[in-house]
Amino acid sequence: MKILELGKFYAPERGGIETLLKAWSEGFVRRGAEVDCVVAHGPQTPGSRWRTLSEERAGVRVHRLPSPRELFGVSLCPSYLGAPRRFRPDVVHAHFPNPLADLACLLTPARTPVVVSWHSDIVRQKALMRLYRPLQSALLRRATKVVVATPFHFEYSQWLGPYRSKVEVIPFGLNLDRFQRPDPDPDAVSRLRARAGGRSILLNVGRLVGYKGQRHAVAALRELPDTELWLVGQGPLEAALRSQAAELGVADRLRFFGDVADGELPRFYRACDLFVFPSETPNEAFGLVQVEAMACGKPVVACNLKSGVPYVCRDGETGLLVPPGDSARLAEAIRRLLSDKELAQRLGTSAEARARREFEESVMVERYMDLFRRMVAGADA
Repeated sequence: MKILELGKFYAPERGGIETLLKAWSEGFVRRGAEVDCVVAHGPQTPGSRWRTLSEERAGVRVHRLPSPRELFGVSLCPSYLGAPRRFRPDVVHAHFPNPLADLACLLTPARTPVVVSWHSDIVRQKALMRLYRPLQSALLRRATKVVVATPFHFEYSQWLGPYRSKVEVIPFGLNLDRFQRPDPDPDAVSRLRARAGGRSILLNVGRLVGYKGQRHAVAALRELPDTELWLVGQGPLEAALRSQAAELGVADRLRFFGDVADGELPRFYRACDLFVFPSETPNEAFGLVQVEAMACGKPVVACNLKSGVPYVCRDGETGLLVPPGDSARLAEAIRRLLSDKELAQRLGTSAEARARREFEESVMVERYMDLFRRMVAGADA
């Protein structure tokens, strides 16, 4: 089977969708498929943004197309649109939202099945929806199948209702092998925990941007003595978060670690007492980092968003859910878990079991391959 992946960027670019795109592409190759992945040049990609860079990575043929300009955050790659006809795949797999991929899908020969992974509705840039909506509607009419990661993605979507017959649910998955416990170097985890000087450790992993809600976790520190908040990730709000912590008198209990190498990241999960995920808008459509923390046996405190986040973190089963943007309720939930070790242990054990049962990469990939086989055979056309 020949599969064409239509993405925005590819590794070494980092991000949730980029992580999934790599997992899908390499997973399909391991199951015997030929995979071409078409993306734009990204800021971390070596070489000229004016030239096509084609390379093979773990059996995936990655094609980074010239993208010298951006418009509203979208790379302008004219050659992207011809990819479905150029590579002649058996199935096209596109990722929404991405206007370039939308247009390429519309230019795909009618006989070729198109599956669209619907990562989320467009939440930001609402003013542009008046212009974008005709393209989005055309994409949904053209798609053979629309895949969402949780039932909530469909339930809360403003746009998917009329296309119920096309929608399938396949949860996102990650390669969780590197999160196996115990750590191969337990002394390294002990040394990391020692940085907290005996305090409890709250961990958040993600870009330091508004919708991630880290400011609410910082505010919660006022109510949580003998507790530190560790932030892994970079972003434009770092200075604002430092200033907020200083104003609240908690700067000595807030640590910034920047971007952490993939090989080191599992130790941060193992070192923390619990994972806090205060993202406050549906821009947070799923939260893959929740799965990583769960795979390390950590309970999660997350926000009850109208997105896939509550599907991953089940209230009272794998963690606790609080109203978005409410630092007091966030602090209350954290305090409850830190003070009730038995509850935290029970939730952490359940979280690990759920991560490995529902969100393992191999499970996700096989579910997609089964869908592709059915479409190519015509059973779901």
